Amino acid sequence: MDSLIERKGDIFALRGLISDGETGNGGIAVVSGVAGSGKTALLQEAADWVVERGLVVVTVACSPLERDVPLAAVRQLFGALPLGPEPARRLTALLAEGVQVGVDEVTTAITPAHARVAEGLWGLLASFAERIPVVVLVDDVRNSDALSLAYLLYFIRRVRSACVTMVLADTEDPQPRFPLFRAEIMRLPALRHIRTGPLSPVGTGELLAERLGAEKAALLGAEFHDVSGGSPLLLHALLRDLADSGSTVREQREPVVGEHFSQAVVTCLRRSGPKTLEAARWAALLGDSTCKELLAECLDTSPESAHRLLRILGTVGVTHGGRFRHPAARVTVMDGIPEENRAGMQLRVARLLYDMGAPATQVASRLLGQVGQVELGTEQAAWTVSVLREAADRALTDNRVEEAIAWLRQAHRLCTDKAERGAILFHLARVQWRHSPTAALRCLDQVTKPFVQERFGTPYTLLLVRYLLRSGRHQEAQEILHRLHRESDSLPNEVCAELRLLEMWLAVSFPAVAEHFPYDHGLVVRRSGPVTGRDELQWQAARLLVGVLGGGADSGFISEVEQALRLYQVTEATLEPLVMGLSALIFADRLDSAGSWCASLMDEVETVDAPAWRASLAALRAEIAVRQGDLKGAVRLAGQALDDIDAEGWGVEIGGLLSTLVLAHVAMGRTEEADALLQLPAADPMHESRYGLQYRYARAQHHLAADRPHAALRDFLDCGTLMRRWNLDAPGLALWRAGAAEALLRMGDHARAKSLMDEQWALLAGNRTSRSAGMALRVCAAVSRPERRPALLRQSAEILQDCGDRYELARTMADLAHAHEALGESARARHASRKALRLAQACGAAGIVARLHPAQTAEPTAQTDRQPESEASPAPQSEGINELSRAESKVAALASMGYSNREIGDRLHVTISTVEQHLTRVYRKLNVNSREDLPTASLQPLVSY
Repeated sequence: MDSLIERKGDIFALRGLISDGETGNGGIAVVSGVAGSGKTALLQEAADWVVERGLVVVTVACSPLERDVPLAAVRQLFGALPLGPEPARRLTALLAEGVQVGVDEVTTAITPAHARVAEGLWGLLASFAERIPVVVLVDDVRNSDALSLAYLLYFIRRVRSACVTMVLADTEDPQPRFPLFRAEIMRLPALRHIRTGPLSPVGTGELLAERLGAEKAALLGAEFHDVSGGSPLLLHALLRDLADSGSTVREQREPVVGEHFSQAVVTCLRRSGPKTLEAARWAALLGDSTCKELLAECLDTSPESAHRLLRILGTVGVTHGGRFRHPAARVTVMDGIPEENRAGMQLRVARLLYDMGAPATQVASRLLGQVGQVELGTEQAAWTVSVLREAADRALTDNRVEEAIAWLRQAHRLCTDKAERGAILFHLARVQWRHSPTAALRCLDQVTKPFVQERFGTPYTLLLVRYLLRSGRHQEAQEILHRLHRESDSLPNEVCAELRLLEMWLAVSFPAVAEHFPYDHGLVVRRSGPVTGRDELQWQAARLLVGVLGGGADSGFISEVEQALRLYQVTEATLEPLVMGLSALIFADRLDSAGSWCASLMDEVETVDAPAWRASLAALRAEIAVRQGDLKGAVRLAGQALDDIDAEGWGVEIGGLLSTLVLAHVAMGRTEEADALLQLPAADPMHESRYGLQYRYARAQHHLAADRPHAALRDFLDCGTLMRRWNLDAPGLALWRAGAAEALLRMGDHARAKSLMDEQWALLAGNRTSRSAGMALRVCAAVSRPERRPALLRQSAEILQDCGDRYELARTMADLAHAHEALGESARARHASRKALRLAQACGAAGIVARLHPAQTAEPTAQTDRQPESEASPAPQSEGINELSRAESKVAALASMGYSNREIGDRLHVTISTVEQHLTRVYRKLNVNSREDLPTASLQPLVSY
């Protein structure tokens, strides 16, 4: 009885009609409603009630399979009557005669011959009904054959004077097979019309309560109604899916939508007629864009007809407001679209949406994977490619990289114009570079050979050159460049300008290749470049890097260009020049500025789907970290960069990343880890690049740490030879002279080491407060007389302290301790040693720790590894530092570095008495007893020298 919830009024109406028929006042009723609304259940209830009353009930079930069988429904009707032998023979003869006369498609007026047969059949029915009233129930009358409908209509017109009640059940169909039959029935004055519809939310709750209990019905009632729309057929399907799932209702907080539900959706739509099924398929393709106007265009019908179809779909329970109530229903409908029709339908939907002003991304989603399955005309293909490219651009703006890649691939497959295909392919490669540089290069493989061998002038040529160089395919890149130079007179001005810009980039990135292609060095000092406005960023970045590495950039120039570069955000077009700008700041020893800028860019790309961008910035941040003595941070960041992009994807640029890792491990005393990194294959093209210089310098430092001075010297000198040859002899790139001098000192060649350091110090003229100057001073002290070493080392410490490089400061303080020890100044030596040890432990420099305090090597290092970096060197007196005056801070900082009171007075131009008074107040405020207890790491950042 749960199928008859909210049907009591309909049941009573049918029972009243049947009761009237028992008294000879026959009647006719039509039960109509959408598929799955309970019409058959209502007929079955009527049949059961008739049997209980002792009447004869005849049930006729019309089937689509018998639509073309003449009198199939009439045969069912009379075949169910218990006729005697003579009436049965008469029935057989009449049916045979009706079939023999032929089929008449007109259902409102039959021929005389058929009228004679129909009259004979009605006589048999009426005679039988005089003895026992008859109730005829015809289900799915729309599936009846045409001739049976004509005979049924003949009978219906005569039931008022017989003990016969006829009930016809029909499904609402916007395009019925026999509209005249339906119209004739509906205009009968004695007709009882009963409409079945979906259950209300209350009715849905009642149905669930009968099946699941009141408590469970209350839990799931609203959700069941939302999914089914109150359709009894869909509700029963959901209940079967719930039972099959094995879940309890308490575990399941929403309906289980499974196979039964999907099959019920198919049943509802197929029973609703071909036009309703077609409308459902178009609605599934339109998705959230479904409206009567678009649906009308798809169906080639009027908006009014489309509105009626949408209303039927809503009443069936599949949609609500034109949108599918549940994704599974939409998927089921789409799966039912024939394969040969789907692509064409999707293409039509896409075009309609585009013409209605839908976003390109929404249109492109309909095109993906479909348009390749249909034959497109030239105009249609061009439109499709245009939409896909527009959608890809929009997707990139919204950080939907995978979608952009898919749409660009589809556009490339469909495009027939050679030039546009190339443009799409390069755009695709730039987008793929976000995820995988290797995939981007493989994408361009198909055009590399034509670019090398054929005549061309495309602006994408230079992009290909950059990609080839990064991947180590220098020969192919050079062949393209040679062709460009030979044909430069015929190239467009824009391409020529970009070629000049590329030559600047080559000079600082791939100098071995640049040797074959001279460029205008005067471009560096000009304030405007030879390129268009869209290349201004590339121009400024190249100008800055060339200036820094070539020695033509002063402080004002660097600051000016840095401010110009900081205006840009990270995109495909800006990433490379921004990386160049950051690299320039690193090589100019502007680590604080580079670090803050790099950190902000990393924050910017954190939410962007671009692992390669994050890797490039992480590699730079790692390089900054190692130059600031944050060794563990450098290893972590470099590891992150390698996690995002593997070694193959890095190409020749892996040299820079490996150099950072090697330098960090060497500084941490992890020579085995450094050695393992250097055992990785290093392609020859890497050594033709700037990254090869960095790699060679790091390898030399590893040789030096492993006590292989001859090997170290060879690498340092080779590095220097190439840097001078390529006009990249910048100390911030690689301080090769200092490294070579240290190797020579290990080998006992003091004179040659001093000569190199004199040369290095002379080259640092005008830039003697930089990190490079501080590092050079430490080695200058090593080649100087013992009595001069402490002063040089303290000067080095001041510079390195100001630059923020804790590792190099620790090395300098360790050397200062040994210098004081050599001069017999034990107290100063111990003080410098303590400071060096604290700094070395804070940054994890195990080699320095071992050198200063061998007995404590293992324990401090282990503790440092377990502590966060910010906690590695605690400063219990730090709360009093803020109370120090500026003068007290300067005195305290110098005292913590080992300066005597007289030396402090000379440097600050105050008396010894003043220094002593300041120190007394410092000790009291910081709660320490002597200068040896002063917190060096906390005091140094407070003082500017």
